[in-house]
Amino acid sequence: MLEQREDISYTVSVGDRESGGDKMQVNITILVENTTPDMRLIGEYGFAALVQVDGHSFLFDTGSHDALLHNARALSLDLGAVKKVVISHGHSDHTGGIRFLLQQGGERTFYLHPHVFYPRGVVLSNGQIKDLSMPIGREEIMAQGDKFVETPRVHELMPGVLVTGEVPRLTDYENTGGNFVYQTSSRWETDNLTDDQALIIDHPEGLIIVSGCAHAGLINTLQYACQVTGNHKIQAFIGGTHLFTANQERMSQTIQALKQYDIKRLVVSHCTGFYASAMLYNELGDTVRKGEVGYRFRV
Repeated sequence: MLEQREDISYTVSVGDRESGGDKMQVNITILVENTTPDMRLIGEYGFAALVQVDGHSFLFDTGSHDALLHNARALSLDLGAVKKVVISHGHSDHTGGIRFLLQQGGERTFYLHPHVFYPRGVVLSNGQIKDLSMPIGREEIMAQGDKFVETPRVHELMPGVLVTGEVPRLTDYENTGGNFVYQTSSRWETDNLTDDQALIIDHPEGLIIVSGCAHAGLINTLQYACQVTGNHKIQAFIGGTHLFTANQERMSQTIQALKQYDIKRLVVSHCTGFYASAMLYNELGDTVRKGEVGYRFRV
């Protein structure tokens, strides 16, 4: 489905980049995802993307282990230049790479919701709770000299680049995608994943939205991105959608809602799932792409 280049990474180019002027330059590279077609790279369950805007570098999520560092080296991308790290939510498959990132030295600022440090889990069919907690604590990160900016609300990283903070849950057919729980004291409670957030690039040619899992709902996330920017044209949505647990009704309503948007690229990754991806492609055609490790979006 994707254009294969000589470096075996994948690039989607939107718009005329030869026009010059003050046009915003964006380059997004997926560094962690479940799969990759490139033998130099490692597939790892989770998500991370390097987002570069006009020479500024942001890391969005970190994957579950050390694939982040391996893949960045293999793609000749310098994570040392990254001083701002956005965490989409507190699950381990998006935060497990933080420890390996810290081992590289340097100081960074983490942009995250205050709930990310709660003990988290998901209740399995047998009633047991699988641990999904962030595997590194606030104190351990601060000991390295790194800083935090809490983002319960919209926060601007630089002009035209925003973190959504909490995404309002407005649709009646979307949910978090699982029986998630969090722990307060010794008690487990239902986790609505209020810490779920996305990154928005308000590009002149349309929004570019990067998502970890979209536990707030894919459509809710799109609606909120349009609301906070006033821009209703979408160049790309890139990342996880957590539709792999979606039933037929949710998929049908999601697809109908997507058809109401002017979206050029829907780059599904990580927790979207095979069947949901196939349904999206069947209904939306070449708008849909599979985002794997090495996938690059440029505009």
